[in-house]
Amino acid sequence: MDIKFLITQFIGLIGYSTLGFSYFKKNKKDILLIQIFAYIMFILHYQLLNAITGSVCNLLGLIAFVLIYLFDALKKKKKVLITILIPILLVISFITFENIYSIFPIIASVVVIISFLTDDEDLIRRIGIIAAICWLIYAIVYKSYVAIVFEVITLIVVVIAYIKRRKK
Repeated sequence: MDIKFLITQFIGLIGYSTLGFSYFKKNKKDILLIQIFAYIMFILHYQLLNAITGSVCNLLGLIAFVLIYLFDALKKKKKVLITILIPILLVISFITFENIYSIFPIIASVVVIISFLTDDEDLIRRIGIIAAICWLIYAIVYKSYVAIVFEVITLIVVVIAYIKRRKK
């Protein structure tokens, strides 16, 4: 087995484990902070897989999450920020568009960014389910085995976290 393959899969393992963990946090700010680290791992993972659209979507998602994290208290500025970021995400994503499967990380990235306009943690978790399904399809196409396993696990974890929080 190739060492680059193993390193790529290990980086993905760190990212997906961190993402799953983030959904158990109660506070939106904590969810965002942990996901910022996860996105750094995703950028590296998809870059090493030569999955350019996935890497670019994660880079722009990282930038969005950092900015949203920093400006979360400023509701009006956050909406303006997202209004600017989503068109940038779409333009850059379509420039790096590789094939029909490239639409899935684009969809996942847009819905995740939009989800942080809300303070409803349950809505954030539901959108996490949609994003996990989109990334799962992309991971299958690019043979990111760790991503396949962990998107399924993330999907299960987010559903469990959603159900657990709904019961409270």
